[in-house]
Amino acid sequence: MTSTALAVAASPAFLASCTAVICSPGPDSMLVLRLISRARRRPPVLAAAAGMLIAGAGYAVAAITGSMAVVMLRPELFLAWQIAGASVLALTGARALWEALRPEQAGPQPSAAGEPPAGRLPRHLLLGFLCTAGNPKVGLFLTVFLPQFLPVEAPSAAALSLLALVYLAIGALWLLILTEVGVRVVTRRTAGEAAFPPLAARIGNAVAGLVLLGLALTLFVR
Repeated sequence: MTSTALAVAASPAFLASCTAVICSPGPDSMLVLRLISRARRRPPVLAAAAGMLIAGAGYAVAAITGSMAVVMLRPELFLAWQIAGASVLALTGARALWEALRPEQAGPQPSAAGEPPAGRLPRHLLLGFLCTAGNPKVGLFLTVFLPQFLPVEAPSAAALSLLALVYLAIGALWLLILTEVGVRVVTRRTAGEAAFPPLAARIGNAVAGLVLLGLALTLFVR
């Protein structure tokens, strides 16, 4: 691993670019906010975040090894991938809207210990994975984004791996911060009032549902 790659990975330009991309509103952030509003617990949200990071790591490997070039050369494969990803977002958004209209079904009841059933965590992990994995543009973006910070000559796999690792680390940190802040907001109690009023939960579900449906449409038409 060259000193150039280490310098780039620690450079303000690279770190700022990664942060700007990762923190911009997108399917992952909307899903996290939707799960916070629905579950009001950290475990299901963190399980979904772990699924997103696993998919992101897979895309990083595909970008580094050049496997995403196969998608670029096969428009029909790219389209099918997009349709599958848009379907996941559309179904998640539609369910959020349905729960906003049917507040009595807005979320699972916690167990006696105050935590959601452990059996649901793999489902949240899969949902987070599908949310990210269903968008092939993530892999195409990393294919173009990472090499531009390295010298013009063909960058080594080690150098690209280091940049990808930093990118994923910033993504993990962002998801942790978003989860922690969101959970604290929805569980905060004031003067004997409910931690998160039902109306606020309905509005949150409705907004998240509409945004996810909009992102699904964007993913499908572009």
